[in-house]
Amino acid sequence: MSLLELLIALVIMGIVMAAAMSFFIGQSKSFRRGASDATLLQNLRYGADLLNQHFRSVGANVITGQPPIIYADQNVFSFNADYATNTPGDLNAIYFTPKAPNSEVSAITYADQITVPGQASAKYPPGDFLAAPGMMSPAEMITFWFAPDTETTRPDDYVLLRQVNNSTPEAVVHNILKDSVPFFRYLYLRDSSSNLSIDTVDGSMLPLEYDVVTDTVKNRMLKSLRAVIVSYIVTNGLTGPAERTRPMTLVAPFPNMDDPQLKTCGNPPVSMSAPTITWNPALQSVDITFAADGDETGGERDIMNYAIWRRNAADTTWGSPFLSIPAGSPPTYVVHDTNVPRTSDAFWSYAVAAQDCTPSYSPPVEAGAPVFVPAAP
Repeated sequence: MSLLELLIALVIMGIVMAAAMSFFIGQSKSFRRGASDATLLQNLRYGADLLNQHFRSVGANVITGQPPIIYADQNVFSFNADYATNTPGDLNAIYFTPKAPNSEVSAITYADQITVPGQASAKYPPGDFLAAPGMMSPAEMITFWFAPDTETTRPDDYVLLRQVNNSTPEAVVHNILKDSVPFFRYLYLRDSSSNLSIDTVDGSMLPLEYDVVTDTVKNRMLKSLRAVIVSYIVTNGLTGPAERTRPMTLVAPFPNMDDPQLKTCGNPPVSMSAPTITWNPALQSVDITFAADGDETGGERDIMNYAIWRRNAADTTWGSPFLSIPAGSPPTYVVHDTNVPRTSDAFWSYAVAAQDCTPSYSPPVEAGAPVFVPAAP
């Protein structure tokens, strides 16, 4: 091959390589843009679905006196709902989450009172909300709020946070920009001259805070809320020409606010007899035996479930029930607890309560004496 032919071949190869590189660079940019857009849309849809699921649960299974909505402002929304349970057989919570911590499946106690997340002054709860003596309401405190995102360099970036009771906050949506309207706006049921209509809460009325004593006007407004409008812009986390944005607007109704819990099942269940507990070596279980509540076999005949608690005899509090079983097998119930912890020899105590269709509970009754459970071999 002559020198001229070699030079011509090199020139042609250079042109082909340049064209191939240009093609591959373009494909790479297109791929990155597609991945970035997909991440943006996933972020958008996840936030919308999560907020809709939670906000539709506002006020679900709260007990008498417990506020459905705790705090409502342009950046913060806090409410009570029986959103999750870790108790098998619990028919009242919206979702069964076996690994949910006990501290996140019932009402927050007064001993754990906190400042409502996302603001500086409002504190909650004002006291313990008890479903029965010694038993907290099953409706937990859930708070969503928008805060500046300290993990990015953009000064206008926000993050959406979620917190249950006094647990550690978790970030649920990043790369948020503020829209031309507030993050949270609220719709309320307006009663004017016997005409009912839905109207938007004026920003000057916010914040609305649960207060049993002082501000009756705002308390009435809080109780009349029927929906929340959530508005923000999601980005792909980039800036300049590479930035992509999508607006998100969600209108989430509060169906439980418009359907107050009516006491149609009569009085709370009558007190039960104490259960008996024994260690069953054959089944390697604690057997809990108890008689049906008087309102199942007679009286109002409205018993739906039985809740069962377990605690180490050295503990002083019960926490949440570890099991809920449906009624319908009177006159005597036998439950085999094969999951009692057995890391070491220990004494365990048990208590039982009946639940009617309101739902109200009978006072929990404890077995007369703890049962000895040997360590697993």
